Formats: sequence, C-alpha cells, structure tokens
Amino acid sequence: MAKFAGSLLVAGLLLLPGTALAQDQAGVDREMATRAELQASLGSAEGEDRAAIQQRLTDGDFQPGDLVALSVIEEPTLTDTFTVRSGRTLQLPNLPEISLKGVLRSELRSFLAGKVAEHIRNPQVDAVALIRVAVLGAVNRPGFYNVPAETPAAEVVMIAGGPNQNTDLKKVEVRRGETVVIRRDAMSTAFAAGTSIDQLNVHGGDQIMIGQKSGGWRGTVQTVGLFTGLLSGIYFATRIF
Repeated sequence: MAKFAGSLLVAGLLLLPGTALAQDQAGVDREMATRAELQASLGSAEGEDRAAIQQRLTDGDFQPGDLVALSVIEEPTLTDTFTVRSGRTLQLPNLPEISLKGVLRSELRSFLAGKVAEHIRNPQVDAVALIRVAVLGAVNRPGFYNVPAETPAAEVVMIAGGPNQNTDLKKVEVRRGETVVIRRDAMSTAFAAGTSIDQLNVHGGDQIMIGQKSGGWRGTVQTVGLFTGLLSGIYFATRIF
C-alpha cells in the first residue's frame, strides 16, 4: 500500500504520487454516474452498450487492482490507499473483509462510511476511487497513472504531460487489451464535453491511446493551444456549476 503524502482533507483536495487532484464532493457527485442515471440510460442504449451498462449495475465498478484512497478522521490506520483484491474485496486494518461487488464509484463514500460505522462510532469518512490507466502514444510522459474516477478525460492527457509535437486529438481511443472499447468519435465528444473517465466507463488497466499526426510545428502549436484552452474551459465550468 502506498502511503499518503499528507493528510486527506475530507471535503477538500487529494494529492497522491502519480495521482490527479480530486475535486470537491459536489464535483464528484456531478461527474460520476449514479445508479439512477445508469438505469435511466438503459432505455436508449442498445446492443453492447446496453449490456455494458447492465453489467456495471450488477457487478459494480471495482476491479482487482483498483485503488481506494480512504480517510477516517482520528483513525490513522484507516487513512491510507488500499488496493481492491481478487473477488472485488477490500481489506481494511482491524475490520472484516469488505466486498465491493455491485458498488458503483459514486456510491463508494457512503458505502464505506456505513461499513466503518459498524465498528467505529460516528466516523467521519471520505473515500475516493482511483483508476489505474495507461496513457500511451503521442504524449510527453506516457505511462501508468492512478487518477480519481471523476477526472475529465481531457485532464488525464495533461497528467501524462499533455500533447507533444505529434499529437492528433482526433485519433484518441480507449483499448481494453486488444479491443477498442471507446472509439475516436466518442473520445472527441468526451474531450469537448468535459466527460469524466467514470462516465466513459473506463476500467482499471484500460489504455488511453493518443494518436499521432503530421503537419509540422504549426499544427503542433495549434493542437496544444486548442487543448490547453479546452482544459481551461472545463476547469472553470466545473467550478461555476
């Protein structure tokens, strides 16, 4: 388990090595899909999309290897980053094993607060779901990153160092193993809308592949400028609304 670099502020910011900044709790609620939202989306979903939503509602969001950043005030042994084990279970110090099967990321904080309350009186609990994703291709720092589930897809690219001289943001897709699970057109829409990786149903271990382009330095400057402006717009929008 990786230790916190500092205390996790219950209603504030989270900073872990290799991890993006978590937003305020209102932002978390807004940017992660709720059970009601997923159930409502079943009505218009078809084929593979419908099956994926139904599986998410049944099995939950957590996969072995995912991380949970937990903070329980005045309980230092429970203030740490914990790894989801095989069987979708979480083992916390001095507590019985907790099953996360069927739990959505948007439900994590309240779910764990209830579990901790079974053993600690009136606990003050905060929990952030972290997803380990690979950002590969035409970025400045390709690699694996643990990012909060509510992180906008565009911001994940910036965490990996941002676009480089070869980036083509129209050629971004998400792969799960050898399978493309989010196509380029959907990623372009997600970048423009500020969609989070949770809303995109990204799983731990997925690969965000950043495509390359030709066009020389002028095209590169334009790409980086447009992407930086887009990210700034997302940043301010999430704080206005």
